[in-house]
Amino acid sequence: MERPYADHNRAFSRVRAWGWALAGLCSLSALTLEVGKGPVTAAEWSAAPSLSVKGVYNSNLLLNNGNNEVIGYWVTPAVKFKGATEALDVEGETRADFVHYYGDVDRELTNLYFPLRASYRSDRHTLGFEGGFTRDNTLRGELEETGLVLSFTQRSMWTAMPTWTVGITERLSWQSGYQFADTSYQDGLRLGLVDYQVNGGTTGLTYNVGELDQLRVTSEYTLVRMPFIGLTTTYYGAQGGWTHDFGHELIGSVSGGGRLVSADQDIQGGGSVTSHEIVWVYNASLSKRFERTTIRVEGGRQINPSGFGRLLQTDRVGGVLVHNLTETLTASLAGNLNFVSGLATNPASRALVETRFFSVSPSLSWKFAQWWTLGVAYTYAERAVDDLDQHNDAHSTFITLTYGGEKWSVSR
Repeated sequence: MERPYADHNRAFSRVRAWGWALAGLCSLSALTLEVGKGPVTAAEWSAAPSLSVKGVYNSNLLLNNGNNEVIGYWVTPAVKFKGATEALDVEGETRADFVHYYGDVDRELTNLYFPLRASYRSDRHTLGFEGGFTRDNTLRGELEETGLVLSFTQRSMWTAMPTWTVGITERLSWQSGYQFADTSYQDGLRLGLVDYQVNGGTTGLTYNVGELDQLRVTSEYTLVRMPFIGLTTTYYGAQGGWTHDFGHELIGSVSGGGRLVSADQDIQGGGSVTSHEIVWVYNASLSKRFERTTIRVEGGRQINPSGFGRLLQTDRVGGVLVHNLTETLTASLAGNLNFVSGLATNPASRALVETRFFSVSPSLSWKFAQWWTLGVAYTYAERAVDDLDQHNDAHSTFITLTYGGEKWSVSR
């Protein structure tokens, strides 16, 4: 009987990475204790529990050909926590989605979310951390990030992004950061999905020209490894950005730069195939706040790793409109359009035809009591591959009842 494949290098890499992460958390805990022992003792800690129950109907859950109509429910308990002293801020969440679909696709799954964010400030230095663990499904998290519809399965992702910011002058600051991500897929081999690991670093300067303008210059280097298929990809480059406050709650931002993308693909029989490509990335956004309405539009191009087994180029434009009809009734409209293609193509690359994904979602939220909120929403989604004459759409409706319990807090 054939023994299952085991990537020992990947396993050791995970152990090393999370050994460093554990060391970092221990250091953060020790730092918290030292802060409590010092002259600064003012602190506030709080936790806010909640419970949501959601009913779902989806005419095409998998956004693919065939019969994929389902009804289902989501039960979501959660606790948000926050702690702060004069120098230290910590916030995070513990949340789970217990999901069951019935119909043409009978599926039961559990999503888990453990995000954590922390920062420690001194006179000129700020140490930050953002990361955690997420277990969701590919038609939720990965679809939102990349715009590409993959096989429906569970995705597990560990992330860690520490940063260090130094205030050089009152207007000029320097920031460096490290990015780690380790992503795996349930039954990925059977579904044609590939586990991957990301390591990267960024560094740059931020200059406040005045009260209304901010300039940024950053550089980055990112390494993406997919050991199972023998693919190693890097992309690096620099970009500049500008943010301007036009006044009257109108803020705009624009950034852009170049990335040199290189892919080294192992081939059967020995050797490898290397390809190079220059990609221009950019982003622009504009937001406006009125007395009862908030509007935000944005667009840009990103480079994203993916379980598809290739780096992806995602061109996206989208927007959000939120309007408070009354003190207890809020309406919103969100939509986005994505064009997705593969990067660093070579003869050994897995073929990817350009894909288009579009979604629009109006929703209504009613806070009918102090702790209770009722929400209804509708989503239309469309996936299109024009070269293959393939078009799939889905209509979804949601009804959500949320109980937000009283916040627990402790001060000293």
